[in-house]
Amino acid sequence: MNTSKLRYIVAVDRFGSMTAAAAAIHVSQPSLTRTVAEVEKELGIALFERRARGVIATPQGRNIIDRAARILADIERLDMDAKEFREYRESQLRICISPPPLITLMNPALPQLMGRYPQLKVDIKSVSTDQAISFLRAGDCDLIIGPLRALEERREFKIIPLKPFDAYFFTRRTHPLTKLKTVSFKHILNYPLVLPERDGSSPEITSRLFGDTEIPADHPIHIIGHFPLACEIVAATDAVATVGQSYLNNKEFLKRFTILGFTSADQLQICCAHRQEFELSAPSSALLSLLAR
Repeated sequence: MNTSKLRYIVAVDRFGSMTAAAAAIHVSQPSLTRTVAEVEKELGIALFERRARGVIATPQGRNIIDRAARILADIERLDMDAKEFREYRESQLRICISPPPLITLMNPALPQLMGRYPQLKVDIKSVSTDQAISFLRAGDCDLIIGPLRALEERREFKIIPLKPFDAYFFTRRTHPLTKLKTVSFKHILNYPLVLPERDGSSPEITSRLFGDTEIPADHPIHIIGHFPLACEIVAATDAVATVGQSYLNNKEFLKRFTILGFTSADQLQICCAHRQEFELSAPSSALLSLLAR
């Protein structure tokens, strides 16, 4: 028995007449009468008692009609909930960036996205890879922007490759390294490093920068997950940190810092990950298009 039949018998009960019910639900009266007869035949009981001035539910029919009305109400509530959920997903965008240096990818893309969707609510977290995966699994974020290698193994996520990420080392403008004509990886290892996480993807970025040069196990490393704080530490000390390509021409950033003149030969492959059971919202799709430019 389909929902159309349920609506027909509930309408007949409500209006007390085949003719009035047919007019209310915009079907022909013969079609409605035929459908009610089919339902009665399927159930093996009479739902209505026909009278001169309409119909009235039989005692057995009353139980069936009331159940049909409850089912239709539940379906209507489910439809409303689904609509509200779709509207909710279209009105907000929750992103986890891992590792935090990848936050620089948002610099050109996010302002353009918010220009297209002025009512959009954006929540971006710069977190470790493990935290990002936990947030996505729990439904506490919609997307992860992160390294392909760390995310493609997660079978519950759908993976969309993005443009590779170039990383660079940077220091304060008066750092001793800025006085050298040529800076090597070994020179950098004379100073502490600032990384946003100890495990996960940050070591992958750093190892790509260093290439064949190994970082000693006892090398001083500061783990600072908040990029503005990492910048303040670099500005106040001899520590060296990493930054994305979008900062190469950032005038405000370059007033305080110097980006050292080399990058990794092997770019970091990055991607977007989202849960398999959900399609991307319109703002999410638009963001990925902007990141692909």
